Order: sequence, then structure tokens, then C-alpha cells
Amino acid sequence: MKASYFPAIDGLRLLASINIVMLHLGSSNALAYMADYKWLMPIVSAPAFAAGIFYVFAGFLFASKFSDPERRIPVIPFMFARIAKLYRLHFFMTLLMFVVLVFKFSGYTHLPAFSEIGDCASKGLSAMVHPWRSLLLHLTLTWSIVPDLGMKLNEPSWSLTSFFLCYAITPWFSRWLFRRSRRTLWILFGAVFVPGILWAVTFGLTGDLWFAGYAEKYRFFHMFAPVRVFEYIFGMVIYRLYAEGCFDFLKKDYVSGIAQALLLATLYGSLFLMSPAYNPGVNYFIHHSIAVFIYGLFVLSLLSGKGFMARFFCIGFVRKVGRASFYPYLIHLPLISIAWGICNLNTPKNTLLFMLFVYTVSTLYMEFKTWRRKRKKAH
Repeated sequence: MKASYFPAIDGLRLLASINIVMLHLGSSNALAYMADYKWLMPIVSAPAFAAGIFYVFAGFLFASKFSDPERRIPVIPFMFARIAKLYRLHFFMTLLMFVVLVFKFSGYTHLPAFSEIGDCASKGLSAMVHPWRSLLLHLTLTWSIVPDLGMKLNEPSWSLTSFFLCYAITPWFSRWLFRRSRRTLWILFGAVFVPGILWAVTFGLTGDLWFAGYAEKYRFFHMFAPVRVFEYIFGMVIYRLYAEGCFDFLKKDYVSGIAQALLLATLYGSLFLMSPAYNPGVNYFIHHSIAVFIYGLFVLSLLSGKGFMARFFCIGFVRKVGRASFYPYLIHLPLISIAWGICNLNTPKNTLLFMLFVYTVSTLYMEFKTWRRKRKKAH
């Protein structure tokens, strides 16, 4: 069975990536000039397209690639291929962020001369909290499991821990899903949300546990890898249901467009339901389980390439930038820290220039890798 390709998902990757980058620009006070736009800030600060969407469409795409039960995909080579693609960039960006933080904590306001490097490093390291342990946790992809044991270096790298766990189950779970009946698939369609709901209930009823406060507890619950696996599995399940023809009605042009509009409106409305007045577990449920369910349906509405959003996502330029969009996700936090040291990011012009730089560099890097791969095949 030949794996299908769904071009609109490339554009969705770009939208989700931009939303995450804007979230972290906002948390670094780079978007204070937008504070008066009350209708816009929930999209950025919630965010509307949170990390869960990456797991949903990653699960969907990998399930489509490994949908042939006769295809034997060895786990180890597959894992090494994914590590080679993603971990190297994480490794170098974590080292870069480490150096940036050492300089920031050193108190130096100018780039140190060669003779000052030792003093700068000594002062910076002494002001940091467990710097070497933090570096080790990030490089071994264990920081997201025990975030309270180390400093935050390159925060988006937490997703690699759960993604590599997802990749490890992909080959055999894809084959297992292929042999399941439609009834079993529909049961799984709902069952995959049970762990996330239980996680939200636990989050809402347990106070601060052993964490220093709400922020530290939320960070752990947000990043905990095993729960993210079920978001990935949800993407795999909806692919199987799609392949079984359960969502063929979405292939009709007008139906796709209406579904996209309704789902975007529902997602936007859900952002305003998240309020500190609610139980934290309710906020967690809305931001994770409800949002992930909407993401899955939104992915399905785009697959035919019909509808206003799908047509936009299928534009060649949008797809090209979208295919490289996981790189901005991994590199943007160190670059935000560096940019603040160079200029005032809290202006529309500098926000735009920063976004253009990040996505241009990422796209060129992706194009270079594609060119090099084709060149190797040609020889």
C-alpha cells in the first residue's frame, strides 16, 4: 500500500509553529505592544495551536507511512534516523543557550575580551542554579521528566523526550492498528483521551504536590512524556478511521470549508473558557483534551485540500516553509535571548524581522538538507 501524502498538513505545521514562537515572544515581554488587542492575545498566550497539535498530525503522518502490515520497519534504524534529524540541532542549541545564560548571569554588559572570558564564565556559573546538572538533563532528554532538578535551558526540547518515545512504538503499533476492526478503532478514538482526562483531574485536585508552586507543577504536567503519547496515538487512530472511509463526507468542498470555519471558531471560543477562576484541572482539560480533540478534527477537515484554510495551506511557498517549521520550534528560545541583547524586541518591526530571520534560516537549512540528500542519491 502506497503511503498517502497530505499537502495541507505542511501549512498547518507552519501555523502551529508560528503560534508557539509568538507564545514565547510574549512570555519574554516582546509583545507588550499588543496588550490592548484583547481579541488577539488569547490566541498567542493560550496558545490556540499548542504543542498537542504536533503530536496529532505527527501520529497521523507516521501511521500513513507505516500503514502496510507487510512492511517491516526496524525500530532501531528508524529511531536513529529521527535522532539524526532532530537531536543534533537540539544539542547545539542547548549548548548555545547555556553559553548565553552564562553570559547573562555573569553581570557583564559587554562582550568579554579574551582575558575576561574566564572571569565571565566563573561569575555566570556561580550565579546559575545547578548549571552542569541542568545541561546534562537537557542533553540526555531527561529534563522534562524531572524539571525541578535543573534550570530551563532550551524549553521546547522537552517535546523530543516524548516524541522519541512515540517513535519507538510507531512501527509495531501501526501494524497492530491495521489489523483492528472499525469498531475497535472507534473505541480507541475515545479511549485515548482517558489518560489525559485523569491527568487533568489529578492536576486539579492535588494542590502543588512537591513543587515550589503552580508554575513548576504545571510545567511538569504539561511536559510529562507518557501522556503525550496518547495524543500521538490519537493521530494514528484518526488516520486508520480516515483510511477506512469514516470521514469521506469531509471530502466534499462545501463540507470541508464549513467544518474548518466551525472548528476554528470553536477553538477560538475555548480560549476564553480558560480562566484562573476555574479549577486548574478544568483549565488543563480545556487546553489539552478539548484542544487535542479539535486539532484531530481540524486535521481531518484539511486532508482533501478543499476549503478556504486547506487551499491556503496548499500554497507552494506556505508548504515549503511549513515543512521546515519544527526547526524554529527548537531554535527560537536561544535566538530570542540573543535578540534581546542586541535590540528591543518589543516593537512590531523587530518582531517581524525576528520571525523572518528564524523562518528564513530554517527554510534554507531544510532546502540545503533536501539538496544534499538528492545529490547523494544522484551519485
